[in-house]
Amino acid sequence: MTGEFQGILYIATGHRHCGEAVANAKRSRSFAAEKPIVLITDCVPQASASGAFDEVCHHPNPMQCYRDKISAMVRLPFAETLFLDSDACLTAPVEAIFQARGCADLAAVQAPVRLPAGWRDLEVPRLFSEINSGVLLWKRSRKQRALVHHWLRLYDRLQADTGQAWDQASLRSVLWLFVQKKRFRLAVLPAEANFRTTKPWVAGRGLPVHVLHGRVPEDESDDLLDYLNGNVDRFRTWSEWHQRYPQSKLRLRIGEVPPDPGPS
Repeated sequence: MTGEFQGILYIATGHRHCGEAVANAKRSRSFAAEKPIVLITDCVPQASASGAFDEVCHHPNPMQCYRDKISAMVRLPFAETLFLDSDACLTAPVEAIFQARGCADLAAVQAPVRLPAGWRDLEVPRLFSEINSGVLLWKRSRKQRALVHHWLRLYDRLQADTGQAWDQASLRSVLWLFVQKKRFRLAVLPAEANFRTTKPWVAGRGLPVHVLHGRVPEDESDDLLDYLNGNVDRFRTWSEWHQRYPQSKLRLRIGEVPPDPGPS
């Protein structure tokens, strides 16, 4: 797949997350504009048999934690790689996301919880908040590889020194350093490019949701997508969704730092 210019990447270790990536890759296919979808996993036979991916690659060092995501990003399969967590899928044509990167080295969306509890780099301004690491559009380059190596080293140090397994605080620190010192260009996209279902959400008027990120019950996915993207000339909100569908099983995860379930 290295000859392809643009493509989509999932990274999932463990059978549960691999199965989730399979399901979401299949959902994404109709919006992928025939761009190849690749999976890096430690469950190669399971993923290959699914037929969901154009290529399945073996993860070189799976550890069943967030680290697996970072280490696999050192060598990206495409010149422009859209990484999606295993619980994320495309819900609108992917071309819009690739176009929005412009000349930036990375395009991403701010995390709904801007500065969670736990370790944070106090030298980074508070208004330079965390970005959500579950949807990342990378331009492959030496600069990108250097940033990921730096991120991995800081992640490992924080996990060893503080027990912090969550990956976004380390990414925030490294991004700030590279933006300030290495001329790394970051494009911040709107929430509709990484729409987190586990926090109180608002879809802005005028844009469809392009990536739905969260575990949506199968029997609610069609209704939710119709609600979010059926009429975009209005605001769509978490509270209105539950007024319309009071039996919805969608739940918020209010805790600031989630447990470490492995990459997802």
